[in-house]
Amino acid sequence: MKKLSGYAAEVIKEMLHEGESFFEIDGKRYFLSLIEESETTVKEDVTHDPELKQKLLQAKRDILEGKVFSTDEVLGMIEH
Repeated sequence: MKKLSGYAAEVIKEMLHEGESFFEIDGKRYFLSLIEESETTVKEDVTHDPELKQKLLQAKRDILEGKVFSTDEVLGMIEH
């Protein structure tokens, strides 16, 4: 990642303000996308949420025991 400042940052801000998310340099097209960083880490989340910690530990046990699910099965579990 490169942090932009000065003129380069202003050009990008102007593009975003105008609703442009694509640009081209030397015949190659690039796409701008916002990536927001989480305010907390997974480690912090697990420390503060015992239920989340148990779910992650159970998932780890399931994987180690060969209990795996297809994407369709997981989607079915989420929907019900």
